[in-house]
Amino acid sequence: MQFDGATLSIIIALSLTLLAVAVALLIFADEGVRRRLSAAGAGRRDARAERSSGGLAWRSGVGDELQGHGTSKNHDADVGQLRMQLIRAGIYSENAVPAFAAVRVLLALALGFAAGFLLVLLRLDNAALAALVVTGCAALGMYAPVFFIKARAKDRVTAVRLALPDAIDLLVVCMEAGSSLPQALQRVALELKTAHPVISEELQITLLEMQAGASRAEALRRLSERAPDDRLRSFLTLVIQSDQLGAGLANTLRVYATELRSARMIEAEHKAAELPVKIAVPLVFFIFPCLMGIIFTPILIRFVRILFQVGT
Repeated sequence: MQFDGATLSIIIALSLTLLAVAVALLIFADEGVRRRLSAAGAGRRDARAERSSGGLAWRSGVGDELQGHGTSKNHDADVGQLRMQLIRAGIYSENAVPAFAAVRVLLALALGFAAGFLLVLLRLDNAALAALVVTGCAALGMYAPVFFIKARAKDRVTAVRLALPDAIDLLVVCMEAGSSLPQALQRVALELKTAHPVISEELQITLLEMQAGASRAEALRRLSERAPDDRLRSFLTLVIQSDQLGAGLANTLRVYATELRSARMIEAEHKAAELPVKIAVPLVFFIFPCLMGIIFTPILIRFVRILFQVGT
């Protein structure tokens, strides 16, 4: 099967265009929300950020067509789970779900076109192998965004866990200085914006929800849903109960921060204790054979030479 230069150029342009659009969709899907958060933190509203959601309108339409318009409970549950997974990955746009569906399809098409173009250049005659390669590349493009979202969500949860002791210490200092809980959260989010941007962003969203009319308990529960970490959930439960009962929160948080740091130290010691067991596998299969080869190779060479001299 032969292609002329114009056909190959069209295939290249189409593949690169689809790949560029898919990557742009995945990277900039939450750009408008981040701009609105920055504007809210500075005490002003950016009009361009308000209009930025319109840039996702065509992607939303494509995603709706790709997902279908079913109204079944299973479909709604799947969309809700995907929406929550995208939120946990830091993508807060209202059109994130249809945009994500569009990204998956566009990546599958782009990688499929790219694989077909490479096979044309290589002049592969095996049709079955060519179909397998194209299908595999398309499947990779379809499921790679899912793995990326899961990895990003896991990284954000880890970042929140590492930043939680520092955030609690700053919260205790602010509340002991006479600040209310929203004021303390706002100050903590501002101070941790550079050192721990993930937890700072989550606290800003929580403050915006409180300003929008949500209760403290509801906003804090949503925070625990966006960052599903056991320690953060325990901390937020403690804050909610203390706020409802009217108990002193500063001393309670100070004790909890001390326990949290002790737990983190115990976890580090536990990982250090597991290191000899984990290093045994590369030691046995990679380092030990090389070491044995270095030690016994001269002995084997000398042994062969002696046998050769005796045999002659």
